[in-house]
Amino acid sequence: MIEIPLLGAVGPAQSDELVHFTSRGREPGPGAPPDVRAMTASQRLDSILGSETLRSFAPYGVARACVCFSESPPTHLAHLIGDRGFEPWGIVATRDGLLAAGGGTVAYVPDEVYEAFRTAGLEHWAVRTSAGSAWMHEREWRVPAPDGADGLQLYNLRAVLVGNPNWRPTEVRTGLFMHMDQGELCGGCNDPFCQEKTDLPRLWLQSEIWVWNSAVRQVEVYPPGAL
Repeated sequence: MIEIPLLGAVGPAQSDELVHFTSRGREPGPGAPPDVRAMTASQRLDSILGSETLRSFAPYGVARACVCFSESPPTHLAHLIGDRGFEPWGIVATRDGLLAAGGGTVAYVPDEVYEAFRTAGLEHWAVRTSAGSAWMHEREWRVPAPDGADGLQLYNLRAVLVGNPNWRPTEVRTGLFMHMDQGELCGGCNDPFCQEKTDLPRLWLQSEIWVWNSAVRQVEVYPPGAL
């Protein structure tokens, strides 16, 4: 028997897993700052995991900064990466997680309906479906940035998506000090052998790791702590 989640059943054309790609294979939108533009897809992921923050920028044609995700069942994930050039680097959240953060799906609407959204100051919740629209290849979710915030704090993830099984994020400070010559923890002192211990970021250690395998056009899933 299928277990139906609180938000209702997810059919085969849908996914409970939503991917934030750190690169869609092209230049970031006009709202992205220079430091983000200068990073590669893996460097952006490294920054997200180390800071535990997902920075938000205004999508094309709107003023409100948002964080964007793509709802992608396995075959559509393969389409975005294998056919449309999205780079296999990013983080994976869930529907209930984004809804709890104030996010939701965007509406795909005709121009006249889009103008009603714009008049109400809600154009960040809509995508035009008129001829020439370049945004019909995915089912997009957005989380508007809270007023005064430049991003979302990340407490947990469904998974981390990477394009190289040998890649690891930069280690971060732990606040724990150790006598390196003895291998014993201490409270921090002036001993030159006492150094702060570093470790892989918490979100990396506590999340599934999805490694994209281009040969078979699917992800290989590793449990938390395996990589």
